Amino acid sequence: MASPPLAAARSPAEIARASGSNFLTSFLFLSPGRRRALLAVYAFCRVVDDAVDAIDEDGAATDERRVEARRQLDFWREELDAAFAGRPQTPTGFALHRAAERFDLDPAPLHDVCNGCEMDLEARSYVTFAALEVYMRRVASAVGIACLPIFGADPERSRAYADKLGIALQYTNILRDVAEDGARGRLYLPLDTLEAHGVDRSTLVPAPPPASLTPGGPIARMLVAEHQRAKSLYAEADAVLPDADRSALRPARIMANIYSDLQGRVEKLGPDVLTAPRCRVPLVRKLYLATFGL
Repeated sequence: MASPPLAAARSPAEIARASGSNFLTSFLFLSPGRRRALLAVYAFCRVVDDAVDAIDEDGAATDERRVEARRQLDFWREELDAAFAGRPQTPTGFALHRAAERFDLDPAPLHDVCNGCEMDLEARSYVTFAALEVYMRRVASAVGIACLPIFGADPERSRAYADKLGIALQYTNILRDVAEDGARGRLYLPLDTLEAHGVDRSTLVPAPPPASLTPGGPIARMLVAEHQRAKSLYAEADAVLPDADRSALRPARIMANIYSDLQGRVEKLGPDVLTAPRCRVPLVRKLYLATFGL
C-alpha cells in the first residue's frame, strides 16, 4: 500500500467537522447506526476530494503536486479495497468496513468518486454539458448512489433519483464557485455555453475584470440561463423520486431543499457572485428546511 497521507490518521468525525459541509445537516435525522455509516462514506469522499483539491489551491498545479495527489488517490483506492475485504488500515477504512458489512454497500460507486476526482488532475474545462455530466455523475451522483442502502432505500428503484439529484447539487456548487474555481485555473461551466452567450473563457479564468460583470452583460445573461438549467435539474430529480422510498430518502430530500435554497441565493447575486464572499445557507435556515421544508 502507498504511504498514508496525513488525513489517514483522522477519524470520520474529525474529517466531517473540518469540512463544514451542507451534508452534515441531513445526518441529524438518521438513527445512530445509519449516521455512523453515512459519516464513513462522507469522510472517504471528503479525503479523496481534498487530496486532489490541494494541487491548485494557490492557482499553481505543478507536476510535483499532481504526483502527490495521484499517490494519495492510490492510497485511498487501496484502502477502499482493503475496507471491503476486511483489512482496513485507517479510522475511515474501519468505519467504511463496518458500514459495508452492516448495509451491504457496493464499492463501485466509491471507486467512481475516485475516478471523478482524478479527472480534476488534468481536465481544466468541459466543452459541453454532456461532457460535464460525466464528471458530475462520478463526483456527486455516485456519492448518493453509494448511500442508498444506508438510507434504507431500494438501490435500483432510487438510483435514477440519486443520479439526477447529484447532478443538480453539483451544478449548484459550480454556479456558486465560478470565481473560486477560476482562481485555481479551473472552469466547469461548459465552453459551448460560454460561446452561446458571447463570454470568453479568459474573462472567468483566473478572475473576471470588473467591467465584465455589468448587469445585463454577457456573463449576467449566461448566469440567468444556467440558473434556469439548475432549476430544471432539481425538477428532473423530483420527477423520479419513488413514492415507495420517499420516507427513506428524507436525508437526500433535505439536501435537495438546502441546495435548492442555495441555488436561489446564488441566482439573486447575479454576476456579483464572482466578487462577493462565498454564498452559504445560514445554519438556522438549514435546520428550518430540514425540519419543516419537506
